[in-house]
Amino acid sequence: MPKAWSIFCDCPELAVDVARDAERIGLSVAPEVQDRPWEGAIDALNAGIPTGLVVEESLAPDVVVRLSEAMRAQKQRIPVAVIGPQSLGLLHDLGLPAVHETGPLAAVAALLELETERPWAATTKELPGVDRVRLGESVSHRSDGRFVRIGDGLIAHEGEGNKSTPIGSPRDVAAALRAMRASQDPSRPKVPVVQGVEADAVLEVILGPQRALSDPASKAALHPYDVPLPIEELCATPSRAASEAARIGFPVRVALASPDLRLWDHPDLAAEVFSAGQARDAFRQIMAVAKNRSADARLLGVTVSASTMARTLLRVRMEPLAAGPVLAEIGFADPHGRASGDMTQTVLPATAKALERVLLRLRGSSLLLQGTTPERSQAVSAIGDVLMRLAAFVHQWRGEIESVEVNPLAILVGGELEVREACVTVGDAFSRSLNASG
Repeated sequence: MPKAWSIFCDCPELAVDVARDAERIGLSVAPEVQDRPWEGAIDALNAGIPTGLVVEESLAPDVVVRLSEAMRAQKQRIPVAVIGPQSLGLLHDLGLPAVHETGPLAAVAALLELETERPWAATTKELPGVDRVRLGESVSHRSDGRFVRIGDGLIAHEGEGNKSTPIGSPRDVAAALRAMRASQDPSRPKVPVVQGVEADAVLEVILGPQRALSDPASKAALHPYDVPLPIEELCATPSRAASEAARIGFPVRVALASPDLRLWDHPDLAAEVFSAGQARDAFRQIMAVAKNRSADARLLGVTVSASTMARTLLRVRMEPLAAGPVLAEIGFADPHGRASGDMTQTVLPATAKALERVLLRLRGSSLLLQGTTPERSQAVSAIGDVLMRLAAFVHQWRGEIESVEVNPLAILVGGELEVREACVTVGDAFSRSLNASG
């Protein structure tokens, strides 16, 4: 007789819903309401008790990592239901079969009790067409049993000896199978290390009080990690801008350099020019507009960089998690992508296969992963290489920095990548160390 599932919830109503859905399929559960239910879930998991978690509020990334680590240590999967609007991608990436409702959570628990390695491979051929559609019509003839329809509109799993186990309604089973399939590969490689990085060169840039570094300073900190940076120069005068533009070769991009006015918030403070005279004029105009926009903003001058044509623009933000890995937010940086909120979260490091699944979660993923299978693999590899180098930077300096943002990370027409603007935010570690020593 299997143990009762300990299901931890953050409100009484959810505990009632879980009990009702579990009773419908004959699943033994013991719901418990706590203020911090994930802590109870981790304790129960460490005690070897079948455990589930249901919350209304979104789960912080650090909590998700802690749940994943506990699950991995006990070699026991934990179904999670997040009733709110939180995206489930991060939970799936960390191996948690997460769903949005209590019915699918009960279905996940029932599937886990089967101890079937790949329950989504069970054949659906015996079911009516409408149920096959609801279950995603994932038909297989492997030895993973089969799904059958039973009374009360439920779907059951039929294994060896025709033993039938109720799983849930077709809708709940479909959601449970999708969650289990999406969370099947929680493995993570070790944090990458970029060889040959001179720590003193990076420390020289980031040393100081809590602040956001300018784009040139941020790129100087990232440069030792071999991220793809554009050919560019910081220019403090119109004549220097003109001479550097001529040296780089026209057309060039002239853009404001300031830790206070970011180009992703002020795209009009950049221009493409085709002559030295235009470069001088662009310098004067950009600086004048910037001064009018913010009298207190620190203006370092302009950057003059080689003009390149982008196929797609991404926004990437990373921050170190207390639990160990690096949290990465990836989305589109173009106006449509920003307006639609087309972004996703994951943790790094990650395998190439896992990273491809992350990118496919973006609604505009076809803009990133185009062409043949080898071309898609090449695109994933190129994007993954840049992400891993950024993650290596964040991980190595997790005590000193709060985050790094690249906006945009340009995917060029030829498939190359380019960090067009970056912002490293330094934490208060240096200030704290000075106070401690004082």
